[in-house]
Amino acid sequence: MTVVYSPSHLQELLGIDSSTLRKYAILLEGHGYHIHRNNRGHRSYVDKDVDTIRKLIEFSKQEDMTMEQSVKAVMTWINEEYETSTSMEAGPLQITTSRDMEQNGPDYNLLERIEHLENINLDLIKLLKEKAVREAQLEEKINQIVKYVERMEQAEQSRMIIEETKEQIAATNQKKWWRLWN
Repeated sequence: MTVVYSPSHLQELLGIDSSTLRKYAILLEGHGYHIHRNNRGHRSYVDKDVDTIRKLIEFSKQEDMTMEQSVKAVMTWINEEYETSTSMEAGPLQITTSRDMEQNGPDYNLLERIEHLENINLDLIKLLKEKAVREAQLEEKINQIVKYVERMEQAEQSRMIIEETKEQIAATNQKKWWRLWN
């Protein structure tokens, strides 16, 4: 039996307010996720939607994740879950022609979703590469700072040795008071 949640019940269940739930729903729908609506356009949610929104909240709380990146990650997660659950049922892949795609609307929509997910994956790969470059630059800066600090410590030690040597030389050159009468 499928449990259907009203928006207010879902807000209470997830501990979010109505505008946040609406924002999440709009973002998910904008990326191809289907949320059931009645004939008046009001949304209703099922267990799958609850899990999806929970996952979106989880992703959005991660450091350096924008809402857009979180939604893309959730859509990837959903499709991985879908692939896992349907991989046992699926038969061998079949090649379809454009005429077949026109006749089979859901297959065409699935291909569009796959293309969309590939684009999301490419965007995520691009972001990861950019992050790796930034981290490498930061590591290089840290190494430069460490080398600078080491050079400054060596310079300070050299300066202390020179001053100590000068003091010793000055002490040996200084005439003792008893030698003044000689």
